[in-house]
Amino acid sequence: MHKKIFIRQEYGQLGNILFRLANTLGFAIEHGYRVEDYTLAFCNYHDGSSNIRFLENHYGFQFFEFPQPKFHLINRIKWKLRKSGLQNSQLLENFDPSYNLKSLEPNRSYELKGFHFSSGDLVLKHRSKICEILRFRESEITPSNNLFKDARKKYKILLGVHIRQNDYKTFYNGKYFVSADQYLTFINHFKSLVPNGQTVGVVVCSDDAQLLIKMQNDHPDYIYPRGNITQDIYALSQCDYIIGPQATTMSAWAAYSGGSPLLQIDKNTNTFELENFRKVTRLEPFNPFLN
Repeated sequence: MHKKIFIRQEYGQLGNILFRLANTLGFAIEHGYRVEDYTLAFCNYHDGSSNIRFLENHYGFQFFEFPQPKFHLINRIKWKLRKSGLQNSQLLENFDPSYNLKSLEPNRSYELKGFHFSSGDLVLKHRSKICEILRFRESEITPSNNLFKDARKKYKILLGVHIRQNDYKTFYNGKYFVSADQYLTFINHFKSLVPNGQTVGVVVCSDDAQLLIKMQNDHPDYIYPRGNITQDIYALSQCDYIIGPQATTMSAWAAYSGGSPLLQIDKNTNTFELENFRKVTRLEPFNPFLN
């Protein structure tokens, strides 16, 4: 029987799901596992739709499966039996910031339950394949490609800015919340670091619709994708630099999938240099960089 990793419990929004699934794939690719994730059919980001519709390679199925099955009938049977007991699999529950899958014995099946599972440097080793497997649908990336085609004609450098507001006001008692005014200060500071003659376009994504309206009125020269979550993530991934708050998976996934350097800031950040932007090397919300 094939070794498998199952994910059946829904935790977090799309960024958390991608982190958990990508770490699972890193371990699976390394050790020859199959993966079945039943959560993408249920999770959503505001509009009530299934997240699995965002993925190019797996939209035709009700759940994510790697490798894809050759026969759809098998997929339907697995879907109907998704709540059945999983024989010969070990349940792993984890809600701490990280759990290293590399410590597991790669000779049995597992079910993952919880938020945070890491495969360490395996997500860097298998980054290309993971990003290809979890590629967004063409219809999701086309709007940003059209937007950036014009932006690249006008700007030499594109700075992506992820302004997370709504839930960060209370998440960890507001520890990671950064005000919109602070982001504006960081944008101006970034522009001051760029050599003369290199124009900077600013791409802004936020979960606060009212803030985006206000910013568009105050800063009409900025670029606002204003799409769904995948379109925002993809837009950020196409930028040359990304600024975002700490402990978020959205802008970290954008940096990982696009290979763009990321600067994570907090309310105590006063200044920074271009050298402080770093490539994401781990898919761990609280530790996305190799030390």
